[in-house]
Amino acid sequence: MTAPSRSIDDLRDDIDVIDDEMHELLMRRVDIVEQIGALKKAAPDDLAIRPAREARILRRLVAQHRGRFPVPVVVRIWRELIAATTRLQGPFSIAVHAPEKSVGYWDVARDQYGSATKATLHRTANPVIRAVVDGTATIGILPIPAEDDAAPWWPHLIFAGSNIPRIVARLPFIEHDHEPFEDLSALAIALSEQEASGDDVSFVAVEASAGLSRGSLKQAFNASGLPATDVTAWSESRNAPTQLHLVQVGDFVGAGDARLDAAAAKLGDQIIRFIGLGGYAVPISKAQSGSS
Repeated sequence: MTAPSRSIDDLRDDIDVIDDEMHELLMRRVDIVEQIGALKKAAPDDLAIRPAREARILRRLVAQHRGRFPVPVVVRIWRELIAATTRLQGPFSIAVHAPEKSVGYWDVARDQYGSATKATLHRTANPVIRAVVDGTATIGILPIPAEDDAAPWWPHLIFAGSNIPRIVARLPFIEHDHEPFEDLSALAIALSEQEASGDDVSFVAVEASAGLSRGSLKQAFNASGLPATDVTAWSESRNAPTQLHLVQVGDFVGAGDARLDAAAAKLGDQIIRFIGLGGYAVPISKAQSGSS
């Protein structure tokens, strides 16, 4: 005779045991995070947030995932966990630029940085940048720069100094077919330098003479080993003698990258300066998440 199948109550008992084990593992993880927080207080130069490490964690989990449980939900669970444990290590809050009639930026920010994280909403970009600079917010959420921006926010980051924010992440970190109210992407800024995650995009601001074309700039970057995927231009006025370009590079570009020197050499005296504005770990695609 075939042995009777286990009852629903037996299977639910198994789930209860697993829930207890998962909770115990969570408490163990929190204990380790608190030890890390204590070490960070003793080493104030250590970055408060580590977006590159977070990206590597999520990529590893997605790569080893199996079964029917949705990958985007796995990522959402770990994003909540990462946000909560970050708050245990010290003050952590976000400031969100949500232009009028674009409430989706608030949802994107919450998905990335946790539903219980303190957050403020701003209708313009400048208060978000100021909040990060003065420390009232750890992270600022800003829309992806666009060519038709009348007053782009990224020129405010072209200065040097320890209290100038840099781009550290792109939101959302996973693409999937969840049919959001608004299909939005955003960038996160913080008082941290970009770190390499193994698959990155970087932003380089270029101050140049007004006569420099975007095509020439992109060609010089590509010829120097910097894969320029997009170039956005902005100037204070039509007759301004200089112009700013925001170059998006499909690679990690750290401080002192020799490829920037090579690009500057190709462009000659048209270039005034290059300024690294940070970048982000490339998000998990629909194909990687199984949502395509």
